[in-house]
Amino acid sequence: MKDLHSIACICFLLYISRVANTTSPQYEPLELRLTSEHEGRVEVSNGGPWGPLCDDRWTANDANVVCRTLGYTHALFPNVTGHDVEVSGSGDLEMDEVFSDTVRCVGNETNIAFCPMNVSFSDRCDENDGVNVNCEGIVKVRLEDGTSDREGRVEVFHRGSWGTVCDNNFGLHEANVVCRMLEFGFADRYYAGGLFGAGTSEILVDDLQCMGDELNIGQCSPKYTGTHNCTHESDVGISCVALPVRLVEGGSPNKGRVEVHFEGSWGTICDDDWNMKSGNVVCRMLGYPGVLKAYGVAYYGEGIGQIILDRFECNGGESHIARCGQDIYGKHNCGHHEDSGVDCSGEATSNIRLRDGPDPSQGRLELYLMGAWGTACLRNWTSIDSSVVCRKLGYLGAADTLSGPTSYGKGTGLVLVQEPRCEGKESDLLQCDIAYPLGVTNCTHDEDVWVNCLQKENLEVRLVGGQSSNKGRVEVLHRGRWGTICDDNWNILDSHVVCRMMGFDVAEDYGHFGEGSGVILLDEVQCNGAEENLGHCMREDYGVHDCDHSEDVGVSCISYVSKPTVSFSQSSTEKPRTGFPSVLSTGNGFQEPL
Repeated sequence: MKDLHSIACICFLLYISRVANTTSPQYEPLELRLTSEHEGRVEVSNGGPWGPLCDDRWTANDANVVCRTLGYTHALFPNVTGHDVEVSGSGDLEMDEVFSDTVRCVGNETNIAFCPMNVSFSDRCDENDGVNVNCEGIVKVRLEDGTSDREGRVEVFHRGSWGTVCDNNFGLHEANVVCRMLEFGFADRYYAGGLFGAGTSEILVDDLQCMGDELNIGQCSPKYTGTHNCTHESDVGISCVALPVRLVEGGSPNKGRVEVHFEGSWGTICDDDWNMKSGNVVCRMLGYPGVLKAYGVAYYGEGIGQIILDRFECNGGESHIARCGQDIYGKHNCGHHEDSGVDCSGEATSNIRLRDGPDPSQGRLELYLMGAWGTACLRNWTSIDSSVVCRKLGYLGAADTLSGPTSYGKGTGLVLVQEPRCEGKESDLLQCDIAYPLGVTNCTHDEDVWVNCLQKENLEVRLVGGQSSNKGRVEVLHRGRWGTICDDNWNILDSHVVCRMMGFDVAEDYGHFGEGSGVILLDEVQCNGAEENLGHCMREDYGVHDCDHSEDVGVSCISYVSKPTVSFSQSSTEKPRTGFPSVLSTGNGFQEPL
C-alpha cells in the first residue's frame, strides 16, 4: 500500500436529547486521511485502527466536503467514486469493524463533521468497497534559495510535484497568505523578476488573486499548470515577518524596554528616530489602545544581545513595527545605551474570533495581535481559559472542549498564546497570567485551540425540601434529569431569577435546604438579575464543578400582589414545585416576608 498522507481531524455529530434553545451540538474527534497525497480511498479512525469509509449513496457534495476538510478546494470529477455497499449492524464505533455511514452533505460545509449522518457499522464493507476521492488544490508551499527560512523563491506542491509561481498580478495579499501558511505573521515584501534565482521545475501558478485572509493559496483564484505566459525569470519571491515584541524591566506589563524576537533570540531597538508614533505602533501590537510616553537613552536599562531595528519612519497607524521602513534587520550604528522604551496607555485587550466551526458559537480560536491573525496553543489550556474567551464574545461560558487534535482544521500565521493561566474573572485573555511571550511559543498549528461556547437555554427549575412552596433547594432539569446547583458565587441576583421563574416577585433570601442527590448540574452561576431564565445567566458547563451536595443552594421567595393560584397535592415536604419559563407557578396570594 502507498504511504498514507493528508491526515486531518474531523468530528462526528453526537445526537443529544435536549430541551429547546440548548447549546450547539458537540463533536467527537475522528481522523480522516487519503491513501495517497491528494487522491485515493477515504479512511477514518477514532484513535484505533484505520478503516475505509463506505457509503452506498456517496455524492459529489460529500466528496467536495471531504477534500475541503483536508485543506483542498474541491474534488475533481468524474474521479469521485463509490461502491454499492450493503450496510448492516449497529452499535458503538469499533474500528476493527469497517466504518460505514450514510453522509448527506449540502456541499458548502467546511468540515465533513457538520454534514448530517446516519451511522452504522458493518463487516460487510471491505477495503475494496470504500469511497474514493481526487482532491484539487494547493496545501503546501516552501521558500527556496533565500538567506534564511523566512525568505526565498515561492514554490508550491500541486498533484505530486513542486513548481514555481509567476509574478503576474502577485502582490502583498498573495504574499501574506503564503507567509501565514509558513507560520509567519505576514509578508514584509514580495519580489518580482526572479530575485532569488530561477526555478528549474514547472511553472505551476500564474495570475494568483487572493483577498488576503485565505488559509492557503489553494483557496485563492490561481491558474494552474499549463496556463501561463511566463518564464522562470518571472518566478516570484517573498520575505516574511515573524517579529513579536515584548516590554521588559518596566515594573508593570504596560511599560518597559522594547525588545523584538528575531530568528530565535530577543534583541533591542535603537532610539534613532524613535518617537511617540513608533511607540504607538508597538503598544497596539501588544493590544493596548495607544502610547503614553516614548523613551530613548536606555530609560528602562540596557538590554543584551543584538540590536535588531534602527531608524524608523512610522506614521503611527502601521499594524507592525516592521512596516515602518526598516530595510535590513540587525543593521544599525547604535549601542545598548540607546535602547528604546515605552509606556502604553489603558489595558491590553485582544480581538478574537472563532473560525471554521459549524456556527458562530464554536470553532478554532484566533486572535489579532502583532499585526496579524494567529492562533492559541492547546498545551495546558483549561476550560477556565475557554470561559474567558466565550464571555468576551458575549456567550454564557464555555462548554466542555475536547482534547486531542483540533477539530476545525489548522490555522495559519503565528501561534500567539500558550498557557494563559486564567482565573476565570478576567474579561480578556490578555488580563490573564500568560506563561509565554506573545507570539513566542513551542507549539505548531497541530495544537490549535478550538472552543465551544454555551448559548442561552430555557431551563426548568423546582424548589425541594422547604416547609412551604415558596422556599427550598433549587433543582434544575437538564436532558431528562434533575440536579442541584452549587452555591459558589451564588447571590441574591441569581435568587431573584429563580423566584421569578417560579412565579414569585423576588427572592427574600438564599441559603441551604438540605443535601440533594444525584448530579450537581450548575456551578459559578452569575446572573445580573434581569434574566428571564436561569439558563440565560453566565455559568460553567453542565456537570462542571468543584462542589459536593453540602453546597447545594436554596432560595426563599416572596410575592407582593395576589396572583392566580396553581394548586397541586403536596403530600410531603419533598414534593417539588416546578417552574417553567412559559408557565407561572405561583403561591397562595400575598405572602409576608418570613
